[in-house]
Amino acid sequence: MKSMMMMVLALGLALPAVGGSNWTADMKEGKVELKSAGPLAFGPEGILFIADTKAAAIVAVATGDTKPSSAKLTKVEGINQKVAGLLGSSADQILIDDLAVNPISRNTYLAVSRGRGADATPVLIRVKTDGQPELVSLDKVKFSRAELPDAPVDGVVGQGGRQSNPRRESITDIAFLEDRLLIAGLSNEEFASTLRAVPFPFKTVGNGTSVEIYHGAHGKFETRSPVRTFVPFKIGNEPHLLAAYTCTPLVQFPLSQLKPGAKIKGKTIAELVTAIGRWT
Repeated sequence: MKSMMMMVLALGLALPAVGGSNWTADMKEGKVELKSAGPLAFGPEGILFIADTKAAAIVAVATGDTKPSSAKLTKVEGINQKVAGLLGSSADQILIDDLAVNPISRNTYLAVSRGRGADATPVLIRVKTDGQPELVSLDKVKFSRAELPDAPVDGVVGQGGRQSNPRRESITDIAFLEDRLLIAGLSNEEFASTLRAVPFPFKTVGNGTSVEIYHGAHGKFETRSPVRTFVPFKIGNEPHLLAAYTCTPLVQFPLSQLKPGAKIKGKTIAELVTAIGRWT
């Protein structure tokens, strides 16, 4: 699903960032504290947005990785083994949660969990265009932080095989558009599925916009399943989001409707059908 949505970006439907702002003026310098890392997205001037789902927060980091490059991306074989070796671990003890390519330098950034389970440590890795990974230190960087005010509970809910921790889905995908960070995930509202358009540089973060969609395969409206991934695109001059869900609807949302505390209905424009076969 993520690959399919990235194809839309490749077709040129994503919107460029607006220039001319001092994006790092309100940042402070210090050590970034993360409970988790991923999803990732790049904004202007090499600023990397890191979603800390356990903390229900977004951290914007000025990477300083702003030297332009036209180098082609290198296919890296065995990246999990290389990252594990860099971290002094084994491949089965790391998890690559997300990646984002710096559009300026063409370097690739990986959000990595070192270890498994509740005690996993978030690590940021940069893979240069020559394919070599290196650890990115967050001990002394310029950064700013935005916390979601209506995040879901951090704890296991449900019974039997349907247990889950909704905080893990407080942020499921992010993207930067013009002067806003777009965020998908869950909130603690009755209509838990939420989209946000948070102005950047960060000032205050309002409650999310609760979203409702019609799920054709289930024949009903859905308000609790989060958007898994999305891309911005334009219809005429109006920006929209094309959002994808795990259980396969593709839904369109006008960005103009993403207002704090609002409830909106998305327009289901397609339903992807998957089939699982087995050789016997």
